Amino acid sequence: MQILKSPNSCLFSPRESLASSQTLNLFKYLINRFTSEFDPMELLGRGAFGRVYKAKHKMLNNVYYAVKVVRCEEKSLREMGTLSELLHPNIVRYYTFWVEDSGYRNPELADGALSFFSRTSSNSSAKYFYIQMELCDTKTLKHWIVEKNKESLQDSKRREEGHSITEQIVSAVEYIHSKRHVHRDLKPENILFGLDGKAKIGDFGLVTQDDDGDDNALMERSRERGTHSYMAPEQREKKYDRKVDIFALGLIYFEILWKLSTGHERAEVTELISSLTDLRTYKCDVRISFF
Repeated sequence: MQILKSPNSCLFSPRESLASSQTLNLFKYLINRFTSEFDPMELLGRGAFGRVYKAKHKMLNNVYYAVKVVRCEEKSLREMGTLSELLHPNIVRYYTFWVEDSGYRNPELADGALSFFSRTSSNSSAKYFYIQMELCDTKTLKHWIVEKNKESLQDSKRREEGHSITEQIVSAVEYIHSKRHVHRDLKPENILFGLDGKAKIGDFGLVTQDDDGDDNALMERSRERGTHSYMAPEQREKKYDRKVDIFALGLIYFEILWKLSTGHERAEVTELISSLTDLRTYKCDVRISFF
């Protein structure tokens, strides 16, 4: 007996459709440029905007990169656009980027490739940037400061190393400003150390263009972009310029050279400096360990 199917009837059962979808997702995974050209070695970090992997290039012997995987958003475009213009020994080097239809997670950190792609493919319009960058040490300037704070106050290496690190950061910021950019989020967590030991500024997600070459020109900005504890007073308003980076540099330099034992103590010093730059008097009762 012949069974006639209506034109709208499903040719596959739900189970067969799911299997077909998973096969397609696996195929996408296999032809993904990231997994085709690189061997992902280690998850270096994750956050709200994406993940960063240590990856070995398959065609080059013992050559490693950091590959950042993020959703296609304005923040990511801004970061890539800026990095492509910057080439400085104290700025994390950018090499290239490409776009994929899906993100990536190490199967060891998820429930396998199939389950990951079945989740990410639920939004078929989602695109992902893969940003190939210089591989740096996982230790940031924040880690360096924490380690130094545990050591004896008589350790003269802190001052010597601190001056060297500061000179490198200042050189990078000067270069960024020469290219008419404002970083807006300078802090110890965003300063990395290259495999060559040099300090390198990273995370340009909040960078903005300073279109006017006049240092005194104040630009309209988005209010309160950046990390609050390193934010210049004027950065909480809509008008500010590249000097907000210099303010953050001063706070970072303070932390590099002097031991602030607690977060509360550090917050009080930050408030003190902010108040002084705002031309107000402030009574200081903070104990700081000087060298």
